[in-house]
Amino acid sequence: MHGVTVQPRANVGQNAILNSHCLVEHDATVADDCHISTGAILNGGVQVGRGCFIGSRAVLQEGVVVPDGAVISMGEILRRSK
Repeated sequence: MHGVTVQPRANVGQNAILNSHCLVEHDATVADDCHISTGAILNGGVQVGRGCFIGSRAVLQEGVVVPDGAVISMGEILRRSK
């Protein structure tokens, strides 16, 4: 879609939807059958499992792992546990 940025070494699976102005940073992985909504930010090394939905303007901190089938709400901020 319009204005999507997919950085080097990022990997996007089959049948994935990357909506307008989302960002998939370096070394991030979006598995098959995912929907990444408008303006979502997936920082470096994020791993999104198969069949996930990431809502508009959601932000995923670097290294976050999202399990298969997860739904991340609009505007949600996910951080790695320490």
